[in-house]
Amino acid sequence: MNSRFTAAWFCVLLLSFSTFGQDKPNSADQRPVLQQILTQTYQPSEVGKHLMGIGSETDIRRAGIIVVVQREGLYGSLNRNEIASSAIHDTDAVLFRGHKDYPIPVGERFYVSSVSVTTSAVTFGLLSTRPATTSQGAGRVWAAASFEFPETMLANADRDPVLRQIDRWFVPEGRNVQSVAPAAAASSPVTVAPAPAPEPPAASAVRLTPGMSRDEIVAALGKPQREVNFQGQTWLHYPVMVVLLKDGKLALVDQSGPSSASIAIFSDPDGAEIYLDGQLIGSTPSTMQILAGNHQLSLKVAGYQDWARDINVLAGSEIKFAPKLTKQ
Repeated sequence: MNSRFTAAWFCVLLLSFSTFGQDKPNSADQRPVLQQILTQTYQPSEVGKHLMGIGSETDIRRAGIIVVVQREGLYGSLNRNEIASSAIHDTDAVLFRGHKDYPIPVGERFYVSSVSVTTSAVTFGLLSTRPATTSQGAGRVWAAASFEFPETMLANADRDPVLRQIDRWFVPEGRNVQSVAPAAAASSPVTVAPAPAPEPPAASAVRLTPGMSRDEIVAALGKPQREVNFQGQTWLHYPVMVVLLKDGKLALVDQSGPSSASIAIFSDPDGAEIYLDGQLIGSTPSTMQILAGNHQLSLKVAGYQDWARDINVLAGSEIKFAPKLTKQ
């Protein structure tokens, strides 16, 4: 046997024995932490039709952060089911799905409709704040931007380099780009420990009383997971209760059980766009909370047939989907 080959194998064996039983650094996957950070930073808007199907798919039910485009290269589409989706690496953007209905100019303003963190990308769903005139007609345009990153950067929840890369393309309205913290030294990677989720106070502990305003309820219970408005009534959804307001005043507190369910969505291959009731909400793999009831769930990825299911979600349930997509 070649002596150089033997020596190489001997070194590999020594390295294996020397590291056996030792914990690997940064072994914990902190992508959920990074997704929480990005969600808090960009505060996605609630977009789509109101309760009972009233309104249009471009209605803003609850407005979050507006971002301002900083660089050319992104495109928008009038068709929500064929969103113009771009893969971004550094300063290059490549459209990999959808139509180039509208070249997005620098300065265009968008609502963030979704934020998701996958194995090697951070994906934003975007909806323009104003109608645009295109060769296909006029209306608000949809876009998706998938920022590519090293897997270890996302697994370690390295916030600062992720935010700097996103800032190259769009920034929250009114925020100075220079406010992003400088990069950490390569020898000292930044890791973020997951913070415990705060327990929502019980209704009795905060003494909710009929006639309280929405602001008083939010001050007592915190920001709701979801807010629905319809014909003078408002439903504030919390993990353990639903608060009903009529004409802006508290009318009912329902603590009969959670109104949402947990749904985990995987796919083979990873990176499929997830649509819930026609709205882009992220990409696989993802775990999220959705309201109980009937929904249409679909997955789309270039080169594969679309996958779709009609689902009936029970409150408090935990559901998992892991379809293997079929090539076209």
